[in-house]
Formats: sequence, structure tokens, C-alpha cells
Amino acid sequence: MSEQLLVDQIVETGETLHRCGCAPYKIAKYVNHYARIHGVNVVVQASPTAINYQFPDFDNKVIIKQLEPASIDLSLLANTIIRINEPSNMAVPEATRYSTWQTMLANMAIPPAFLVLVGSTMNAVMMAFLLGFLVWVCQYLCRDDHKIVVEFFSAFVTGLTVSLVSYLGIDVPIWALSIAAIVLFVPGLSIANSLECLAFNDLISGTCLFAQSIFILVKLFIGIYMGLTLGDNLWGASVAQLNINEVASWMPFVALPALSLSLGIIFNTRFIDIIYALPVSILGMWGPWYLDLGSGWIVGTWVTTVVITLYGTWLAKTLKLTGAIYIVQGIIILVPGSRVLVGASESLLHEPILSTPDIGLSALLMFSAIVTGQITAYSFYSQKNRYLIN
Repeated sequence: MSEQLLVDQIVETGETLHRCGCAPYKIAKYVNHYARIHGVNVVVQASPTAINYQFPDFDNKVIIKQLEPASIDLSLLANTIIRINEPSNMAVPEATRYSTWQTMLANMAIPPAFLVLVGSTMNAVMMAFLLGFLVWVCQYLCRDDHKIVVEFFSAFVTGLTVSLVSYLGIDVPIWALSIAAIVLFVPGLSIANSLECLAFNDLISGTCLFAQSIFILVKLFIGIYMGLTLGDNLWGASVAQLNINEVASWMPFVALPALSLSLGIIFNTRFIDIIYALPVSILGMWGPWYLDLGSGWIVGTWVTTVVITLYGTWLAKTLKLTGAIYIVQGIIILVPGSRVLVGASESLLHEPILSTPDIGLSALLMFSAIVTGQITAYSFYSQKNRYLIN
């Protein structure tokens, strides 16, 4: 294989990993591993928006790639890992995409499933389907060059619609319904990844990811607030309703698989991997309460994170893939990204938003427990091959 072709394949592998949503410090390890297989030395420095490559064997050739912020594409990530461990001259095969109607249904299912799991009124659960459809339309309109505004625009349309629903006399908890509609955009996983990067001394990537996550939270909060405020001015003040839990005891057992499947579709996960990750979703939902060892939900969250990470890593080693594919669904359900948004809203309104009291105040403690749990689980594996399957 020619020198230029080797360099192109190594650079293309790094860019693909970045595009999939792989953490920056893991990109460097995977690219180094792939280059060593081909007998090439490479020094890689990755960040959320750029990757730098230096090839000592090829006259210290330096390649700098400026990249757009990554999205999550777990199917493409799986294909890339397979190509890394079974190297060939072929390009990484494109991931199989879910159809438009499947993506639409997934967007419609996430808000009501979230409300069922946290507890809400049945009126809110029914209206959440409509709001999920509107958010999907907003995503369709805000593509390509307009992608940066999708979170704010979706939150603004959500706030305006919820205000109109309240004006029409339908009793709904305004803020709880608004947050549920845009919970897909809450960067809980990005915040957890940023803290993980900081924990492993990748300070630049950790700081950038955390700042990016806070920026998204600000866009969501301001979008909802402006939508509700403008709606009040257009058709009268909304009537605030208490978020009473009217969810039947059997509904969470239906909502959780629906949420797990919907997240898998949104993140373009292979269907078989969604099935494998279902136990992780169950752990993320109920683990903190049943694995607390009698010491409260903080210990339960730590134990749950350890179990999720160990299960995902073991499954990835068995299937010769990467643990992120199987950990992501459980961590998203476990990570209290929505708690930050709820906490900010409760601070502004001085009243509880969800039926669970003080849910926003627990975010920092839960973040700490999750990061500590991940570090504890990773410590069981060797430092040399912690992020690789072999």
C-alpha cells in the first residue's frame, strides 16, 4: 500500500470516529491502534472540533483537520470499529438509516415516555405526542446550515404551542410538558462525556464539551421561556397547573422499552444492539432505587453506573465492538441532564415542576456518582487496552 493511501485511510478513520460521536481521547487511541496494525507510527491530538495527525515515519508530515461538532451515529461507529479490527483497503461502509416515518414515530414517542417515567397527568402525556411531532418538523426544517438553531427553534415552538394549549382550556403542567417535548436535545450524555474527559485529564476536550453542553441548555431554557411569554402576550396568560402523577403502575413498563427503542432509532443504532442494550436501559431507570445497598440513591447511582459500564464493556469485548454502543442508552436515562433544566426552571418559578420533589437539586450529586462509577468500572480493565476490544 502506498504512503499516501495509508495516510488517507488513517485520517479518514479518525474523521469517521469523530463524526460518530466518539469521545476525543478515545479517537486518539483507536487511530493509533489502527495505524500500528498497518505498521505506521502516528501522533494524534483530538478535540471536539479538530484532529491533528503527525506521521514521524513519513518526514513528520502534519495534517490538521477542522471538523464540525459531532453527532451520535452508533451504527456507523460499529461499522468503523469492525473496519479497525478487520483492516482492509475498503472504505467504511455507510450505516443503515432508519426511514423518515420511523424517525418521526421515535420523536413522537420520547416526550410521552419521559413523562410516564417521571410521573405526570394524562392530559400532558397525550399532548406530548403532538409536541414530539412538532419537534420532528422543527428538526426537518433546521438542517444543514440552520442546524445550530434547531434547539432554540424547537424549544420556542414548544413553548408557544403549550401556551396555546393552556389557553384553549386543556389542563396541562406547562413547564413539565415543555421540558418533556425537548428532552431529546438535553445534552445529558455530552455533560457526562465532558466530566469523563476531565477525569482522565483530557482537559481541553472536557472543557469544550462542557461549555457546548451549557450553551445547548441555555438555548433550550430561553427558547421555552420566550415561547411561553410570547404566547401569554398573544392569547392571554397561561393557567399554571400542578403536575400530579396520574400514571398507572403498569405504564412505566411499556414506556421504558419504547423510550429505549426510540433513542436507538434517533442515534441510528443497529436493531440488534438496541436489543442488547435493553438491560442497560432497565438498570438506568430502576437501578438507583434497587441497588442502593440500603444507603440511598447516590450510592445506588454509583453501583448502577458500575454495573452498566461493566456490562457494556463485557458485551463489547464479546461482540468485538466498543462499549459506548451499549452504555449510551442506560447512561442517557441515568444522566440527569433534564434535571439541570428542571432545576433552572424551578429556581425561576419558585415552585416544583415535576411530581418528584427537588429533582433539580440532585443533579450535581448524581453527575458525580456517575463519573465516579464509570472510573471505578474502567479500573477493572488494563490501562493499555481499556478502550480497545483486544
